[in-house]
Amino acid sequence: MHDVALDACCLINLCAAGRILGGESSLASPRRRGRRGAAASPKPAVGLGLNLHVPRKVAEETLYILQPDPDDASKLVKVPIDLGHYIAGGLLYECDLEGPEEAELFVQMAAQLGDGEAASFAIAAKRGWALATDDRRARRFAADANLTVITTPELVKLWAENAQANDEEIAGVLRNIQRFAYFTPRPNTPEYAWWVDCLGKSQK
Repeated sequence: MHDVALDACCLINLCAAGRILGGESSLASPRRRGRRGAAASPKPAVGLGLNLHVPRKVAEETLYILQPDPDDASKLVKVPIDLGHYIAGGLLYECDLEGPEEAELFVQMAAQLGDGEAASFAIAAKRGWALATDDRRARRFAADANLTVITTPELVKLWAENAQANDEEIAGVLRNIQRFAYFTPRPNTPEYAWWVDCLGKSQK
Protein backbone atom coordinates (compact mmCIF):
# COMPACT_ATOMS: atom_id res chain seq x y z
CA MET A 1 0.00 0.00 0.00
CA HIS A 2 1.10 3.56 -0.69
CA ASP A 3 1.06 6.46 1.75
CA VAL A 4 -0.85 9.59 0.78
CA ALA A 5 -1.11 12.92 2.59
CA LEU A 6 -4.60 14.37 2.06
CA ASP A 7 -5.42 18.04 1.85
CA ALA A 8 -8.75 19.34 3.14
CA CYS A 9 -10.49 19.54 -0.23
CA CYS A 10 -9.81 15.89 -1.09
CA LEU A 11 -10.72 14.78 2.43
CA ILE A 12 -14.02 16.67 2.41
CA ASN A 13 -14.82 15.22 -1.02
CA LEU A 14 -14.21 11.68 0.25
CA CYS A 15 -16.46 12.35 3.25
CA ALA A 16 -19.18 13.74 0.99
CA ALA A 17 -18.98 10.79 -1.41
CA GLY A 18 -20.96 8.55 0.94
CA ARG A 19 -19.68 5.13 -0.09
CA ILE A 20 -15.91 5.51 -0.29
CA LEU A 21 -15.26 5.97 3.43
CA GLY A 22 -18.21 3.99 4.64
CA GLY A 23 -21.34 6.10 4.70
CA GLU A 24 -22.74 8.97 6.72
CA SER A 25 -22.33 7.62 10.27
CA SER A 26 -19.23 9.83 10.40
CA LEU A 27 -21.44 12.90 10.36
CA ALA A 28 -22.22 14.42 13.72
CA SER A 29 -25.91 15.27 13.43
CA PRO A 30 -27.65 15.52 16.81
CA ARG A 31 -30.94 16.46 15.17
CA ARG A 32 -31.01 13.35 13.03
CA ARG A 33 -29.97 11.04 15.85
CA GLY A 34 -32.42 12.62 18.21
CA ARG A 35 -35.28 11.88 15.83
CA ARG A 36 -34.23 8.38 14.86
CA GLY A 37 -32.17 7.09 17.74
CA ALA A 38 -28.58 5.90 17.59
CA ALA A 39 -26.74 6.14 14.28
CA ALA A 40 -26.69 2.97 12.22
CA SER A 41 -23.45 1.05 11.86
CA PRO A 42 -21.51 2.07 8.73
CA LYS A 43 -21.39 -0.17 5.72
CA PRO A 44 -17.94 -1.70 5.24
CA ALA A 45 -15.82 0.55 3.06
CA VAL A 46 -13.88 -0.87 0.14
CA GLY A 47 -10.24 0.13 0.56
CA LEU A 48 -8.52 2.36 -1.93
CA GLY A 49 -5.32 0.40 -1.55
CA LEU A 50 -3.80 3.52 0.02
CA ASN A 51 -2.83 4.63 3.49
CA LEU A 52 -4.65 7.96 3.79
CA HIS A 53 -2.93 10.33 6.23
CA VAL A 54 -4.55 13.47 7.63
CA PRO A 55 -2.18 16.17 8.94
CA ARG A 56 -3.38 18.02 12.02
CA LYS A 57 -3.78 21.29 10.13
CA VAL A 58 -5.91 19.53 7.52
CA ALA A 59 -8.12 18.05 10.23
CA GLU A 60 -8.62 21.56 11.61
CA GLU A 61 -9.90 22.69 8.19
CA THR A 62 -12.17 19.69 7.59
CA LEU A 63 -15.27 20.98 9.31
CA TYR A 64 -18.49 19.99 7.55
CA ILE A 65 -20.26 18.80 4.43
CA LEU A 66 -23.77 19.56 3.28
CA GLN A 67 -26.65 17.13 3.77
CA PRO A 68 -30.42 17.29 3.21
CA ASP A 69 -32.25 19.02 6.04
CA PRO A 70 -34.18 16.36 8.02
CA ASP A 71 -37.15 18.75 8.13
CA ASP A 72 -37.03 19.74 4.45
CA ALA A 73 -35.17 17.45 2.06
CA SER A 74 -35.16 20.17 -0.61
CA LYS A 75 -32.76 22.19 1.53
CA LEU A 76 -29.16 21.50 2.46
CA VAL A 77 -27.67 22.14 5.89
CA LYS A 78 -24.13 22.02 7.22
CA VAL A 79 -23.35 18.81 9.09
CA PRO A 80 -20.07 18.54 11.07
CA ILE A 81 -17.63 15.81 10.09
CA ASP A 82 -16.39 13.49 12.82
CA LEU A 83 -12.96 12.41 11.61
CA GLY A 84 -12.57 10.31 14.75
CA HIS A 85 -14.99 7.80 13.24
CA TYR A 86 -12.77 7.25 10.22
CA ILE A 87 -9.61 7.14 12.31
CA ALA A 88 -11.08 4.62 14.74
CA GLY A 89 -12.14 2.47 11.79
CA GLY A 90 -8.65 2.44 10.31
CA LEU A 91 -9.74 4.31 7.19
CA LEU A 92 -7.67 7.40 7.97
CA TYR A 93 -4.45 7.93 9.91
CA GLU A 94 -3.55 11.01 11.91
CA CYS A 95 -0.18 12.64 11.34
CA ASP A 96 1.58 15.89 12.09
CA LEU A 97 4.66 17.84 11.12
CA GLU A 98 7.79 16.25 12.57
CA GLY A 99 11.28 17.64 12.86
CA PRO A 100 12.86 20.88 11.67
CA GLU A 101 12.96 19.96 7.97
CA GLU A 102 9.20 19.42 7.72
CA ALA A 103 8.54 22.52 9.82
CA GLU A 104 10.82 24.65 7.64
CA LEU A 105 9.26 23.42 4.40
CA PHE A 106 5.79 24.01 5.85
CA VAL A 107 6.67 27.63 6.60
CA GLN A 108 8.03 28.09 3.07
CA MET A 109 4.94 26.56 1.45
CA ALA A 110 2.49 28.37 3.74
CA ALA A 111 3.61 31.60 2.07
CA GLN A 112 2.23 30.20 -1.21
CA LEU A 113 -0.58 27.86 -0.12
CA GLY A 114 -3.15 27.47 2.63
CA ASP A 115 -1.94 25.93 5.88
CA GLY A 116 -3.57 22.57 5.18
CA GLU A 117 -2.10 22.27 1.69
CA ALA A 118 1.29 23.43 2.98
CA ALA A 119 1.30 20.84 5.76
CA SER A 120 0.31 18.04 3.40
CA PHE A 121 2.95 19.15 0.91
CA ALA A 122 5.72 19.30 3.51
CA ILE A 123 4.87 15.91 4.99
CA ALA A 124 4.55 14.22 1.58
CA ALA A 125 7.78 15.76 0.30
CA LYS A 126 9.90 14.85 3.30
CA ARG A 127 8.49 11.35 3.80
CA GLY A 128 8.31 10.28 0.16
CA TRP A 129 4.53 10.06 0.19
CA ALA A 130 2.07 11.01 -2.52
CA LEU A 131 0.05 14.21 -2.17
CA ALA A 132 -3.74 14.21 -2.62
CA THR A 133 -4.88 17.67 -3.69
CA ASP A 134 -7.10 19.40 -6.23
CA ASP A 135 -5.47 22.78 -5.65
CA ARG A 136 -3.87 23.97 -8.90
CA ARG A 137 -0.98 25.77 -7.23
CA ALA A 138 -0.24 22.84 -4.95
CA ARG A 139 -0.24 20.51 -7.95
CA ARG A 140 2.15 22.80 -9.79
CA PHE A 141 4.56 23.01 -6.85
CA ALA A 142 4.31 19.24 -6.42
CA ALA A 143 5.22 18.68 -10.06
CA ASP A 144 8.25 20.94 -9.65
CA ALA A 145 9.27 18.88 -6.60
CA ASN A 146 8.70 15.56 -8.42
CA LEU A 147 5.97 14.57 -5.97
CA THR A 148 3.31 12.07 -6.99
CA VAL A 149 -0.06 13.84 -6.99
CA ILE A 150 -3.49 12.22 -6.88
CA THR A 151 -6.71 14.19 -7.35
CA THR A 152 -10.30 13.59 -6.27
CA PRO A 153 -11.34 12.13 -9.66
CA GLU A 154 -8.40 9.73 -9.52
CA LEU A 155 -9.30 8.68 -5.98
CA VAL A 156 -12.91 8.04 -6.98
CA LYS A 157 -11.87 6.08 -10.07
CA LEU A 158 -9.55 3.95 -7.93
CA TRP A 159 -12.42 3.23 -5.53
CA ALA A 160 -14.73 2.38 -8.45
CA GLU A 161 -12.22 -0.11 -9.83
CA ASN A 162 -11.52 -1.74 -6.47
CA ALA A 163 -15.21 -1.92 -5.56
CA GLN A 164 -16.23 -3.02 -9.06
CA ALA A 165 -18.95 -0.40 -8.78
CA ASN A 166 -21.60 -0.18 -11.46
CA ASP A 167 -22.40 2.95 -13.46
CA GLU A 168 -25.19 4.11 -11.16
CA GLU A 169 -23.13 3.61 -8.01
CA ILE A 170 -20.26 5.62 -9.48
CA ALA A 171 -22.57 8.37 -10.67
CA GLY A 172 -24.18 8.51 -7.23
CA VAL A 173 -20.80 9.09 -5.59
CA LEU A 174 -19.93 11.80 -8.11
CA ARG A 175 -23.26 13.54 -7.60
CA ASN A 176 -22.79 13.40 -3.83
CA ILE A 177 -19.40 15.09 -4.11
CA GLN A 178 -20.75 17.76 -6.41
CA ARG A 179 -23.82 18.44 -4.29
CA PHE A 180 -22.55 17.96 -0.75
CA ALA A 181 -18.98 19.27 -1.14
CA TYR A 182 -19.57 21.76 -3.96
CA PHE A 183 -16.73 20.20 -5.93
CA THR A 184 -16.60 19.75 -9.68
CA PRO A 185 -13.24 19.05 -11.32
CA ARG A 186 -11.79 21.52 -13.81
CA PRO A 187 -11.36 20.37 -17.42
CA ASN A 188 -7.56 20.14 -16.99
CA THR A 189 -7.87 17.84 -13.96
CA PRO A 190 -6.70 14.24 -14.48
CA GLU A 191 -9.66 11.92 -15.15
CA TYR A 192 -12.00 14.85 -15.84
CA ALA A 193 -13.27 13.11 -18.99
CA TRP A 194 -13.94 9.94 -16.98
CA TRP A 195 -15.92 11.95 -14.41
CA VAL A 196 -18.08 13.61 -17.07
CA ASP A 197 -18.58 10.32 -18.92
CA CYS A 198 -19.74 8.53 -15.76
CA LEU A 199 -22.29 11.23 -15.04
CA GLY A 200 -23.46 11.15 -18.65
CA LYS A 201 -24.05 7.39 -18.57
CA SER A 202 -26.40 7.74 -15.61
CA GLN A 203 -28.56 10.24 -17.48
CA LYS A 204 -29.15 8.04 -20.52
